[in-house]
Amino acid sequence: MVKKLLLALCLFTPFVAAADSVESMLQEMAIIENNSALLAAARKDGEERASLCVHCHGEDGNAKRDYIPNLASQNASYLFTQFEHFASGARKNYVMSKLAGNLTKDDRINIALFFSRMDVKPRPQPVATNAGGEALYNSVCFVCHGKEGYGSQQYPRIAGQPYDYLKDTLMKFLNNDPERQNSPMMGVIRSMNEKQLDDVAAYVANLP
Repeated sequence: MVKKLLLALCLFTPFVAAADSVESMLQEMAIIENNSALLAAARKDGEERASLCVHCHGEDGNAKRDYIPNLASQNASYLFTQFEHFASGARKNYVMSKLAGNLTKDDRINIALFFSRMDVKPRPQPVATNAGGEALYNSVCFVCHGKEGYGSQQYPRIAGQPYDYLKDTLMKFLNNDPERQNSPMMGVIRSMNEKQLDDVAAYVANLP
């Protein structure tokens, strides 16, 4: 459905990027996001395909377990590029790598758009015991993730993610886990210790 509408629109819209490159797919996503009919169709298709995701990430993108990330309100472009990374092997996770490899590029776009439009509903998380996490976030992390933790097209929204997921992910970066070896986060937190990462995770988990 989305493809038919998009094809009709592209007959009147310049679109010159190479077919099926990540850049061209992100351009296609941008076209969809800025057209209400295309976006509605994409979200509907994405909701249907997201049935593969809900066992872990919840029907509305709010994770069922604290060690699993929320996809609700995540940046659509970031979600799409992570699908690409899992599919290509640049990012590794047994479940996600298998899943991403079995989704078409249209599926990845539609699922990303569906979850990005859902409201994140954080559960109560451990409260930061000191101001260290906030200070560290506002001196280092905000550069990429923004003052509110909402990220951008390139960087993920981390506000409201479960503390367990945040802490586990930060420790993977600190310990050079091969699952995340291509992430720029490896260099960012190289000089931090586990206590600092714990403080940051607790602070971020409670951002609205």
